[in-house]
Amino acid sequence: MKKSYGFEVFVNGKKLTRAGLSKENYVINCIIGAVHRKDDSEELYMQIGGLDSALDVHVSWFGDRLKVGDKISVEVIDGGFDEPNSKSRAFTEQEIREQKMKQYLQLKEELKDYLKE
Repeated sequence: MKKSYGFEVFVNGKKLTRAGLSKENYVINCIIGAVHRKDDSEELYMQIGGLDSALDVHVSWFGDRLKVGDKISVEVIDGGFDEPNSKSRAFTEQEIREQKMKQYLQLKEELKDYLKE
């Protein structure tokens, strides 16, 4: 089996996780985001997760807000991974279609005064 890669992540000197999957096919990501919206709401966050491609299961090691001054350190690693904190299966095509239909019907009702049929 080929080497598997992942990330050892620290925030403010404290180790959060060694995120990775000992699998042949996988996705591991460490996303750090800053959002400022038109309504002046803001968000600083970090998410560490991925996908076990063989099982089609989403995995997560960490997801939380950050604050100004946080120091984040990420090292690329090739083993000794922590187990994910959560796992969830990917949605089926049928479930995705059902969600889209539900959203469509909600929007149709919400915008009925603006629609011309």
